[in-house]
Amino acid sequence: MRVKRHKNHRRILRFFRITFGVQEPYHVLVDGTFLTHALQQRIYVKEQLPKMLEGRSTPMVTNCVLEELRALGERALGAAIIAKGYYRLKCGHETPIVAAKCICQQIGQSNERRLLVATQDPELLATLRAVPGVPLIRLHGPVPQLEEPSKASRGAAEAKEKQKRTCANWERPKLPELKAKEVKAKALAEKPKKLRKKKGVNPLSCKKSKKKGPKGTQGAPVHAPPAPGKRVRSRRMARPQDKSEAELNS
Repeated sequence: MRVKRHKNHRRILRFFRITFGVQEPYHVLVDGTFLTHALQQRIYVKEQLPKMLEGRSTPMVTNCVLEELRALGERALGAAIIAKGYYRLKCGHETPIVAAKCICQQIGQSNERRLLVATQDPELLATLRAVPGVPLIRLHGPVPQLEEPSKASRGAAEAKEKQKRTCANWERPKLPELKAKEVKAKALAEKPKKLRKKKGVNPLSCKKSKKKGPKGTQGAPVHAPPAPGKRVRSRRMARPQDKSEAELNS
């Protein structure tokens, strides 16, 4: 079951990465409801997020989320202490507002910051599902889960694919020229190729070569030079045996 869940998470993250550019390290905006529920289930969010997303992740909170947890008193004291150790995302609100509204403002209309949102608030989940390109994380009991892409995200992905298949405005004037080139290339490809005449054998290549010796000794054998280091006996020098035989004969 765990292997299947991880495969689903990889597939969903691949969709958001290819379509909307959500990449590692993942920035996860956490609200108070998620932290409170995680504390009740004894889930350490900082450890579980990298395991679930299979990559580096940074849990983040805004000042409005932290102030809302502090305002709840002892009921959310533990969650407020945990949230204090997370990265603080500057929301720009001098006076704190409702955490759900603050998170919606950080996401905006197109989630330009490429944030993931972890929440248990059903109203906030419904609002963020209408925004394309927002990966949502929620706790299903003690198990954190990454939600399937919403209809808005699927629709935006289909619109992008359709836009890729259609030509842009600056490409339209060049279409006739490109079509003419394509027709010309097709006509050349269909045209039968001319057969090249085969050339006969070169008569000079079949003629025997006449090797010539050095100048003045045409046709005479050429002696190879002696090997280096080998002593060459002169013809004038006679062997000792030949000398003794010559004296006896005389």
